[in-house]
Amino acid sequence: MNATHGWIVVADARIASLFECKRTPNGSLHIEAVKSIRNPHEAEHERGRPNLAGGAERRGSVTSSGAHAAPHTVGPKHTADEEHRRFAREVHAWLAETAHRSAPGRVTLFAPARFLGLLREESPRAGDDASFREGDLTHLRPQELAAHPAVLSALSAR
Repeated sequence: MNATHGWIVVADARIASLFECKRTPNGSLHIEAVKSIRNPHEAEHERGRPNLAGGAERRGSVTSSGAHAAPHTVGPKHTADEEHRRFAREVHAWLAETAHRSAPGRVTLFAPARFLGLLREESPRAGDDASFREGDLTHLRPQELAAHPAVLSALSAR
C-alpha cells in the first residue's frame, strides 16, 4: 500500500466485497466497504435435489432432436461447482468494470483456496492489476480486517 491508500476484495462462493483502505493521520488503518455483489445462482436449485440432465424429463421421453433419451441426474455437488464457477466469472467481470472504476490501482483479493483457484482461472491476465491471496475473510467486519495480519501484510507489500 502506498503511504495512505489501497484496495482489497474479500470473496467466497457467496459474496465479493470491495474495501477502501486508508491510513489516518495518526497512522492507523481505516477500512471502509465500498461495494459488494452476491451470488445470484445459490437460489436457482433446491439443495440436495438432483437435476435431470441430457434433455430427458422422464425415462423414454423424446428430446428436442427426436431421439429417446435415458434420464440421468446431476448431483448437487456438480450444481454447486457450476454455481461457484459462474460466480467466479461474475466476480472477475465485476472487478474489471465496477471495482476498477471505484478502485484505481492494484487490488489485493482474498478468497478461500477453492474459490481463489476459480478466480485465477477466470483472471489469467489480472496479475498486473490484482494480487491473489488465500484466506477466508468474508466474515470479518471492516475494523477486524484492519487488524488482520494477512491484510496488513498484503497492504504493506505494495
